[in-house]
Amino acid sequence: MNHQIAQIRHHSIPYNFQFSNQSPDSKRHSTTPMAESQSFARTPDWSILPPELLQIIAKKLPDISDFVKFRAVCTTWRSSACISDPPPQLPWFLEEQDLLGLEGDLRFYSLFSGKIHTVPSPNLSNNWLGGRAHDYIILYNAPLCQFSLLNPLTGRKVVLPFLDIAGPHPVWVGPDPIESGEVVVLSGNSADFKTGILALYQPVEREWVVIEESCSFHRRDAYFNGMYYANEEETGDTKVISTVTRKVLHVVPPPPEDENEGDPITGVTYLVQSSGDILRVVLHDNELIEVADCRFYIYRLDLRSGSGGNPRWVKISSIGDQILFLDDHNGFSLSCNDFSGFRGNSIYFIKWHSQDIYDPPLSLLCRYDIAEARAEPLNFPFTKGGTWIVPSLR
Repeated sequence: MNHQIAQIRHHSIPYNFQFSNQSPDSKRHSTTPMAESQSFARTPDWSILPPELLQIIAKKLPDISDFVKFRAVCTTWRSSACISDPPPQLPWFLEEQDLLGLEGDLRFYSLFSGKIHTVPSPNLSNNWLGGRAHDYIILYNAPLCQFSLLNPLTGRKVVLPFLDIAGPHPVWVGPDPIESGEVVVLSGNSADFKTGILALYQPVEREWVVIEESCSFHRRDAYFNGMYYANEEETGDTKVISTVTRKVLHVVPPPPEDENEGDPITGVTYLVQSSGDILRVVLHDNELIEVADCRFYIYRLDLRSGSGGNPRWVKISSIGDQILFLDDHNGFSLSCNDFSGFRGNSIYFIKWHSQDIYDPPLSLLCRYDIAEARAEPLNFPFTKGGTWIVPSLR
């Protein structure tokens, strides 16, 4: 594990300027031996800082690479920054991999530092990587129908039991699923593509629980507290399925068309769990429009009210202190209160953009301000998409 972590490398992106307190002319002048001696004598012993202060500092490191460097300073600092109790982490963006296999390094982009981090890949043929994930990502070997969990930073890999499923999509990989007992949720289809398959891996029992439904499950569905929320692309209905009873509890119709939404722009619908609520997040976009013309429409699922007491979608104009992170697979939510300098009520999303219909689209990382209904592109080094992952050393 330590060997794998030590191989994490980072590179500054060309547009990411590094600032220094050193003056431009400071390197031109040599330092006298007396000055060197005095400078050495004044060097503080950082290892004697109080453990309570070190713990406070460690909890303020939202990028895992800084957390690793902090632990590498000395034994005192390392003992004050426990891997089992890490600070809240901003996600990294994992660059899309070749579907034919994993070759070369895995490349991650840090939203906090603006740096690319490279990690040696497992070099596994016939595997592809799936998101979205906390700590672990999913490896899938299609010829063997075999799934594995992989922590790309530590190299820890856990092979999951056999599962017969076609077109699998990761829906949920909870924090530390191996030790904490968090379930792993996949969706897909039966081998004959006649029924939808919902599969939940139970770490304690080490087996899959498979639920079959007449509808097709999709990669942008949501899972929360034993409930699966499936979006029907054909009708726009949302099925609420209990993974305990394996029954459909509700079928929620789509929200009425908003007169301000218009219809000339195609929409992509995400179901996202945010601070205990299930949100229906609709991105109106296509590859040819500019970033500034992208619009989001957000609805909250109300299971307790509505006409005749039926569940319904309620349009909302704010998600409070939450930040949504969306990619091609699905989305999740974090609180801005854990990350200084990041604003809530916003969405970080991947937009595919092309100059004309004959050019292949490229991926852009954008930020959407919900209050101002305004999208802006951000610095981003990757052009072929990928998935968010919340990194961890567990």
